[in-house]
Amino acid sequence: MAVSWRRIAVPAAAVGVLVPAALGTHALLSDSKDSGSPPAGIRTAGTADPDAAADADAAAAGPEGAVVAKPSNAPAGAGRSVSVQLAFYDARRKQAVLKPSAGKSVHTGDVIAAAPNRHAPSGALFKVGKVTGSRGGEVQVTTVPATLPELLGDQKVDRRAALRPGELTVKPLSSGVSVRNPSPGTGGPATPPDGASTPSGEPSTPAGDGPDASAEASPSPSVTASQAPRNGLRGTGAAATAPGEALPPEARKGLTTLRLGINVPLPKGVEATSKSPARLSGEVTFRPELIFQYNKRGGVNLLPERAAIGLGGSYSYGWQVHGKVRGTADTGQVSVPLAAVTGRHVFWVGPVPVVVSTEVTFTYRFTAGGRIVLDADQRTTGSFAVGATYDRGHGWQPLNEAHQQTKGARPHIEGAATATARLGAHAQVFLYDTAGVGGDLSVHLTGRAAAATGHGAPAWALSAGYDLKTQLMLQLKIFGIQIVDLRTTPFALHDERKLFGQGKLPSA
Repeated sequence: MAVSWRRIAVPAAAVGVLVPAALGTHALLSDSKDSGSPPAGIRTAGTADPDAAADADAAAAGPEGAVVAKPSNAPAGAGRSVSVQLAFYDARRKQAVLKPSAGKSVHTGDVIAAAPNRHAPSGALFKVGKVTGSRGGEVQVTTVPATLPELLGDQKVDRRAALRPGELTVKPLSSGVSVRNPSPGTGGPATPPDGASTPSGEPSTPAGDGPDASAEASPSPSVTASQAPRNGLRGTGAAATAPGEALPPEARKGLTTLRLGINVPLPKGVEATSKSPARLSGEVTFRPELIFQYNKRGGVNLLPERAAIGLGGSYSYGWQVHGKVRGTADTGQVSVPLAAVTGRHVFWVGPVPVVVSTEVTFTYRFTAGGRIVLDADQRTTGSFAVGATYDRGHGWQPLNEAHQQTKGARPHIEGAATATARLGAHAQVFLYDTAGVGGDLSVHLTGRAAAATGHGAPAWALSAGYDLKTQLMLQLKIFGIQIVDLRTTPFALHDERKLFGQGKLPSA
């Protein structure tokens, strides 16, 4: 049953952390070894961290959920940051209205960080450019961009958080797509272990509906081919993993599983087969995880030593593709959208909220040319990560990793053509309301057939594979690092494996 668009619940009062300019960038928090916890009363739905202990002073700050950062090298009783409510925020016009706690004030250069709220749905990070007025305890200010080093100073944060049900919003974009409310998973799509995947060694059982010949029935493990550096990230409420690693089974049980039911017609020109109407159907399951890393130590260099931002997770596609083509069929050069998924997580660094969001659009595409009949029922499972990693020695590099395995029953393929069905996921990852990285994962099944030549038998094959691309964007300067626009630079992985087949096909 389709689920209508629903908003992520956020508190009515917008609360932020104000870091006084006089403290500099090296004096925000005393320790960040623990994942931290938001102050009482301002936790966004679904962001609870059962592994983190609440800050005692923040929790006692009152019903408004005000938070106070305690600089480690500030004199006792002086120079402490203060709690702030974000009464109004307009990022485009660079204006904000702040309400500091009683007896406190706001100054030019102060850094404001706010968790998601009705004034800033993706959170906010900015500096006070100028105080332009005050009234009734509220202070009107102009804003200028702030960077993570200005907010976090000298900290080490290594997190990978699985999104919880309250942190996901799903919107169907095509008829024939049903959405099950995100809920904690209990099992779900299995993902290959880290490193090269290995075949299961168990051939699929022939269904007896293809050409009368033995099939090469082998699962299609896609070996990791990433060149991206691996950074050890500590999972929030889950086992620790590197950016592209699949979580172990015991950690996967607690993750949120998003399920999309798919039953969409294939484009005009595709006819029914003897087994089914022309359609792409099945189920997509996805367990999203957001990645954030920041590491900066004291010294004259104002830039972090290491950083990372990205989206990862495990997925499973249950494919059922049926169609007969007598000519050309194509859903179009642009893939057809199936559903949009929005996720948001607050990484609490002590009392400071670091807001990482993602938008994922699932799509499909079907192309065929010539005369071909395709009946295929397969299951593809895997894990992936897209994003960017940084270290001072090499600069920004793509986080581009994938593991994949496909197996299922023997298909029915005949004719003299090629047909390809693709399920795609276009993802963007944001820090606060600032764009950072984007990526595309495209998983495909391809059936090829060729007529008999001479005294030979017809040839056919079913293959599976993926394409993974990452884009780095100029807005990664929120880390304090100026970079060139790399959106046109290709960072791509590709793999394709033959699942079943008979005879020798001509070169593609």
